[in-house]
Amino acid sequence: MTTTHLSDLLQPLRNTPEWPESSESVILEPFVYLSSRPGKEIRSMLIEAFNVWLDVPRPQLGVISRVVRMLHSASLMVDDIEDGAQLRRGQPVAHRIYGVPHTINTANYVYFLAYKELAALRGHDPGNVSDRVVANKDLDLVVTEEMLSLHRGQGLEIFWRDTLQCPTEEEYISMVNNKTGGLFRIAVKLMMAVRNKERDR
Repeated sequence: MTTTHLSDLLQPLRNTPEWPESSESVILEPFVYLSSRPGKEIRSMLIEAFNVWLDVPRPQLGVISRVVRMLHSASLMVDDIEDGAQLRRGQPVAHRIYGVPHTINTANYVYFLAYKELAALRGHDPGNVSDRVVANKDLDLVVTEEMLSLHRGQGLEIFWRDTLQCPTEEEYISMVNNKTGGLFRIAVKLMMAVRNKERDR
């Protein structure tokens, strides 16, 4: 095979496939629908509260808030399907309008879009902070570990529900910490990775 032929074969690997905005809008419709009916925004308020201490620059704080919102909304779409829910925030759930396959695909897609957003944080140099809990280069690992915890918690809750098993109090608290605590931990850990100043001792 000549070098020219090899180059032609490799060309599709070098280029990002074209993706029109109209297709993006179709894929994201269930997400946009859910996002148009915001919840209590507790996570956003907690992010602002922690930022009094951590002093994350506004551009990076916006990215973190967006990532957490995306992960939260995507998990809600899947959660509603798994629970057979009919309403979310007083309105029909996304899968009742767009169907289960479309909603599952959108939720998974939004998970990956959230990961893509992390690139904007990796490019931020917060300077030399010796007591940093999370290194700037480890942002993907932070999100991955907490998303694993979220799915572990959700999985156990579904298992107990569907098998009519009653967990111990300790097991239940662990499940809740995994399922609902992960997004809070993601927000705080990402903030600690890009904050401007040393943590008070």
